[in-house]
Amino acid sequence: MKALINIVVLLFCVTAFSQEQKVDYKKIEDNMVKATYYFADNSNVIEREGFFNSEGKLHGTWISYDLQGNKTAIANYKNGVKDGVWTYFKKDKISLVTYKENKITNVEEKAVAFN
Repeated sequence: MKALINIVVLLFCVTAFSQEQKVDYKKIEDNMVKATYYFADNSNVIEREGFFNSEGKLHGTWISYDLQGNKTAIANYKNGVKDGVWTYFKKDKISLVTYKENKITNVEEKAVAFN
């Protein structure tokens, strides 16, 4: 009986937290597709957005947001590979991570000053 109750509770938890994420795709020039992902619990707030190339690989700039719409990260891809400067926004600092062909080549952190 106890095992049956545990299974029912587990199934309830799984179904309660398995909300489907809304995604919009829009074809743009040069066979690129812009993808916009929304938070699963709030389908009106963008979680991240960026581009796929004609091969379906991440390409170009991807931007991630928090629930308030603030940027949390700006990432760059080249044919599915991390390439260029990635910027991470935190409460009191900005981290800049430089990638070259999926390998980290440089890391910088800068303090954020508030007036």
